Amino acid sequence: MLRTGLLDAALQVFIARGFEAASIEGIAKVAGVAKVTVYRHYASKDELFVEVARRAQLSVRARLGTVADAGLPLEAALRAIISRLVEGYTHPDYLAVMRMVIAEAGRFPALGRAMLDDSAQISEPLVAYLQTLKDAGQIDIDSPYDAAVQISGLASGAGRYLLLTPGRHPVSRKRSVESLVTLFTRAWRKQP
Repeated sequence: MLRTGLLDAALQVFIARGFEAASIEGIAKVAGVAKVTVYRHYASKDELFVEVARRAQLSVRARLGTVADAGLPLEAALRAIISRLVEGYTHPDYLAVMRMVIAEAGRFPALGRAMLDDSAQISEPLVAYLQTLKDAGQIDIDSPYDAAVQISGLASGAGRYLLLTPGRHPVSRKRSVESLVTLFTRAWRKQP
């Protein structure tokens, strides 16, 4: 519980001040703890930042949950999956952290690798779902992992597009999701 509070406080301070201007003292103050308490859990501001970034990345996985239900029709399942991925990739906290990660990439070369590993975790339920459909002969794909990466990549790409046009209406967002559902179902569904 304390680590969660520290990460919440760090996220708040990093978003408000940026990595460079953020301080352990400021994070401790927002968390309502002594500075030494932060250092007991994180050796440095850098380590805390890496944990905040990875947590933001894994929050997309948490949003996805178990939505990949093999009992749903393909369109309904893909709609739910893509919608939740877009929601995760366009969440203001996620976008703010990703902006900082990009800005600080030179300082944190190992962070990119860690986030790539985390993205594999994000895809796990989707890979399993696609494998189930493939095994049942409902879709024609070579690699469930590659297909999951494609779905996630397009969903996150939609996030970047939405980032550039933050005032987009929810109808536009829904149209984007529907377009991806149509793309994948037409490409993958086995024809009788």
